[in-house]
Amino acid sequence: MKSHQINQRTLTRTVLTALLVVPTATMAATSLDTVNVTASRMAQTIDETLAAVTVITREDIDKSQAKDITQLLDGTQGLTMSNNGGLGKVAGIRMRGTDSKQVLVLIDGIRIGSATLGTTAFQDLPLSQIERIEVVRGPRSQLYGADAIGGVIQIFTRKGRAGTHFIGDAEYGSHNTVRTALGVTGAEGNVDYSLQASILKTDGFNALKNNNPDKDGYENRSFSGSLGYRFNNGAKISFNALRAKGENEYDSAWGPTNLYDADSLQQSLSGKLTFSPNQVWDVALMVGETRDESTNYTNGAFTSYFNTRRRQFSWQNDLAIGEETLLTFGLDFQRDAVEGTSTYSVNERDNKALFAQYQREFGKNSVVLGLRHDDNESFGSYNTGNIAFGRDLTETLRLIASYGTGFRSPTFNDLYYQDPWGSNGNPNLTPEESKSFELALKGKQSWGNWNINLFRTDIEGLIDWVEIAPFTYQPQNINQARIDGLEAGVTTQVAGWQLAGNVTLLDPRNKNTGKLLTDRSQRTLRIDVDRTFGKTDVGATFNARSRSYSNASNTLMADGFGTFDLRASHHLDSDWTLRGQIRNLFDRDYETVRTYNTGGREFFVSVHYQSK
Repeated sequence: MKSHQINQRTLTRTVLTALLVVPTATMAATSLDTVNVTASRMAQTIDETLAAVTVITREDIDKSQAKDITQLLDGTQGLTMSNNGGLGKVAGIRMRGTDSKQVLVLIDGIRIGSATLGTTAFQDLPLSQIERIEVVRGPRSQLYGADAIGGVIQIFTRKGRAGTHFIGDAEYGSHNTVRTALGVTGAEGNVDYSLQASILKTDGFNALKNNNPDKDGYENRSFSGSLGYRFNNGAKISFNALRAKGENEYDSAWGPTNLYDADSLQQSLSGKLTFSPNQVWDVALMVGETRDESTNYTNGAFTSYFNTRRRQFSWQNDLAIGEETLLTFGLDFQRDAVEGTSTYSVNERDNKALFAQYQREFGKNSVVLGLRHDDNESFGSYNTGNIAFGRDLTETLRLIASYGTGFRSPTFNDLYYQDPWGSNGNPNLTPEESKSFELALKGKQSWGNWNINLFRTDIEGLIDWVEIAPFTYQPQNINQARIDGLEAGVTTQVAGWQLAGNVTLLDPRNKNTGKLLTDRSQRTLRIDVDRTFGKTDVGATFNARSRSYSNASNTLMADGFGTFDLRASHHLDSDWTLRGQIRNLFDRDYETVRTYNTGGREFFVSVHYQSK
């Protein structure tokens, strides 16, 4: 192992040291009081929920000075992000060692992503349009259905708040990166609204090593808006929209001297009506549509396009039974439709689902039971469930145990893809199935918050494209995986410095071969420190991960690495803020995906305006 790799002993020692020293702090962190809605499909504080949850607020986004969701989420507890060569390039996510296809992504409650690839284009979703992000680790199929084996990431666009507030950003940095954003939010009487627009341009850098040594640039133009009206009887109707168009230059190993370009679109439209027929019954009706589109060019000539359209409807009821029991039940409907230059024997499918969840508190104990039945045109019926039990051991210490099942739907490529050379999808595929166990201990002390989570996930019927004849491939349910893991995290304040640290240790293996799953680091560590000096805020982030293997036989490897980022902001007055950042301070040469370049040492400066 190379000297710059991070070994398991070092990571473990670091997190244990953090857990041992934090009692010297004097101020309490408040993250357990933060409200989330994703873990149980209703508003609860993190302290109340029995799931492993991280909430990233708009304040957190601004403080991080991240350029995209990849940079923001990388190293968050249980998560690692990968990037194929800079802003706008394909981004992947691993949550608790699961694959990108096994993580469900929602925007304002509506499922988004490609029904052909099975992944979400995180690289095209603009941070300037986002109000908050909720990350729920562990299976949530009992509430959301397919693809939530590893967990759920829900993105909320900006909403209005009391008064009228104008927002503006202008940023310049390395690789001739320019970002501008303008917006207005407000609320008056029964109406709230938000309008946001942003443009990002960068010359980029050479994305792929040993390839055409040109700069691979990117441009993103995005818009979002929301409008809400609350009736005098308490009912509320709201509409949300997000549209982001990207123009990306990229490299491919299939043609090292060619110039590749892609135009992309990510769009989410939704409407929601909430009302209460009586004091114990809340109803929510939601309808929405998301689009994922990609058009590809080689040397300026059109080559292909792939479009996904998802139309969705949900009806949810929350019924309070006494003071300690809550019953949630409802139905979901989703229609996926795809089109493109490739041929699909089927290009549309429906999914109907019924779900129910029972939550009860009795004394120091809490219990959650969840069940869901999905009926899909492609693979028939599928049932999932979850049970979680929590007990307050003391006023500051809680023990949680849970078990949940999940599944991932085969994509349209897996089932129905056809090409003229003989490789085809397999309509006889069944969903990938998972079983997950978790034991968690979390505390809320005067000096801060901490958690330790142990988990095991077994996945059966993993889908892999195998060679069934010379140069002819077809997907089959052939693999099994077991992922064992430990997460530990702490937030506190020490000598005036805000400290947040977490470590994740994984053993993600193919049960058939005993080899490690591809592109999974066994050890990750992230530490954030921040402090305010008068009108000036300063901070730093250390992010490290161990090596990962890039092929199933574990013969090709991306080395482990550690990066160190610095950031500072100065409040010129109550409305104007000057910000600056140095990413990868020590200019480490590293890869999140083998053979793909990263940006080296980068500098950025920005001016931010927000009227109070």
